[in-house]
Amino acid sequence: MSYVVAIAGPVGSGKSSLAGALVKQLRDAAMVRFDHYEDITRKTPGELVQWMQDGADIDRFAFPELVRDLEKLKRGESVADPVTHEIVEPRKYIVFEMPFGRAHAATAPFVDRLLWIDIPLDIALARKLREHAGSFLNETPPDRHQERLIWLYGYVDSYLAFVHDILLVQHDKVRPGADLLLDGLTDPESMSLAAERFVRTELP
Repeated sequence: MSYVVAIAGPVGSGKSSLAGALVKQLRDAAMVRFDHYEDITRKTPGELVQWMQDGADIDRFAFPELVRDLEKLKRGESVADPVTHEIVEPRKYIVFEMPFGRAHAATAPFVDRLLWIDIPLDIALARKLREHAGSFLNETPPDRHQERLIWLYGYVDSYLAFVHDILLVQHDKVRPGADLLLDGLTDPESMSLAAERFVRTELP
């Protein structure tokens, strides 16, 4: 039997880092990444603003391939990651990066425990900006820095226009369904150890 442990939190909260650490610590674990199934990021700013104005119904987003793969993993069948094409085996624990937590009706039935990373939005944004700026400085040739700065300007512009409001919706709809609230201001190792202890206790 496989248990699905979902990890949710705002952009910049450290979901990916926590998920990776938890997979290693639990040992008999595999990972499913929501980002490899979603198409929300391909929607235009206008479409996302309209979605907000229409009531921000999370269930308007459909991820049939994700539902299918979670179903198969729960049945003990392996699946192929749609982006990397790597085989995901049905381990005892399936660590599931899922920003919608249990607020998405089609995937909620598969979630056995939900961990929410609690962190102020300004700190999460600062961490994300630092991550992007660091990658630009370390990996981008100097003659492309202006191009990257333009991208970063657009990122912040989108955050101010609609992403911040979407994160508030996420906080209000997803956080209340969490089984464990993790302090996102603690160091990553302490947070991952707290998550591991909780999972092993709740889903032995």
